[in-house]
This record gives sequence, C-alpha cells and structure tokens, in this order.
Amino acid sequence: MRVHDTFTTVFKVWKDIATIPVVRDAVVNIFRQFMDIRLGNSDNRLIQALTERWWPTTHTFLFPCAEIGVTPLNFTMLTSLSIGRYPTQVPYGDTWSIISNARQLLPNIDSNHIKSWSVSIVHLRTYLTVVADREDDITIARTFILFMMGHLWFQTANDTVPLGYLAAVNDLDSAAQYDWGYAILAPLYHGLDTAVTTGGAIIGFIQLLPYWFYEYCGVGHPIVKEEVKYQAYLRLRAWER
Repeated sequence: MRVHDTFTTVFKVWKDIATIPVVRDAVVNIFRQFMDIRLGNSDNRLIQALTERWWPTTHTFLFPCAEIGVTPLNFTMLTSLSIGRYPTQVPYGDTWSIISNARQLLPNIDSNHIKSWSVSIVHLRTYLTVVADREDDITIARTFILFMMGHLWFQTANDTVPLGYLAAVNDLDSAAQYDWGYAILAPLYHGLDTAVTTGGAIIGFIQLLPYWFYEYCGVGHPIVKEEVKYQAYLRLRAWER
C-alpha cells in the first residue's frame, strides 16, 4: 500500500490563485472555512499504519483497545464541511465527457489531455497560474475545484479527474448547496476498502486520517497552536504548524 498525494500541493496552488478576488470569492462561497487550512504534508507512515487496521466490513479501525471509525460528526468537526445539511448530491454528468461540451468550461482541452473520459491533472494545472493573459477568472475557479477533487478528495491512481465532474462546477452558485461532505467522506471509505483488499494505492481524502488520530489518541503530533487547542473549529486549525 502506498499513499497517493498530500495537502501541500493543493494549498500551495490556492495561495497563489487566491490573490485573484473573483476566484477567492467563488471558491470560499462554496467551501468556506475549509479554504483557511494551512497544513503541511501528512504523516504517510501513520496513514499506512492506520490503513492496515481498517476493517472494510464495518468501515472502522480495529485497535487492541477499541474499534473506532471516522464518523460524519468527526469529519465535519475536522473540516467544517457539513454532511446532510444540503439535500443536493454533488452531480456527475456523462455528457461532459464529450470534448465539445468539456471545452465550454476547459477551453484549451483536446484529445491529448483525455484518458478514459478523464482529464489529466497536469492539464488542469495549466489553468492555475496568475499571469496577465490568464484565462477568465471563473474558469480558474472551476478548474481549481476540479483540481481539489482529483488531487485531494476523489483521487485516481492515474492522476486524472473524470470529466463528468464538470457537472459539479458548471454552476458555481448551485455548487454552494451541494452535499460536499458526504461526497468526500464516502470515497475515503471506499479508498480504504480498496487499499486493504487489493494492496494498491491508498486514495480518497486520506490526509485527514492523521489529524483524526491525533484528536482521538493525543499522541504522535504536538498541538502547535496552544491558543486554539480546545476551541478551534474547524479542528484541523489546531494542528497547523
């Protein structure tokens, strides 16, 4: 089993493009406090150790002293992303896999950037630059959300994002009413299940797991920001370096 990706790349890109007001406002309107996270790389050895204790039939970690799972409440307290607050699921549309449709939101895409109806993360990175002749700002906001989905939340082993997820970023006003928390937590369970049963890459939002472990067990990582040790919300803020 191996860990696929980290927080650092995503939030380094965010730090750059958040200087564009339209981009910052559009993304923060959807994900709110989550975009304030300033965490570094996760402890990949701890992620691997936790994964070895994952039990797919119960979606829990089996420790010698207890059986504990990442509950929806745990997830929301750590990330601020609610589960079940909004009734609309994050949409997926196969019609966006047609290249002429995909070009409506990703104007520079062509067949070389697509593999198995998915767009490469390398191509998405080409939109995420702050230059004088950049793409329009809303295109950057949409692309960054896709980048988060493919690089952090809904990872695949071949570093691509299914084009069907363009449906989720087509209307950014509606995207603020999607149940992002459920859409992110479910693939985390699935990624752990797959890693345990196949021995492949550990995918999904697995960077959350060390901080979940620190909260429950209080070992392995000192709380650096003592002033927010107990009152921090979202709880990930308490573990920033």
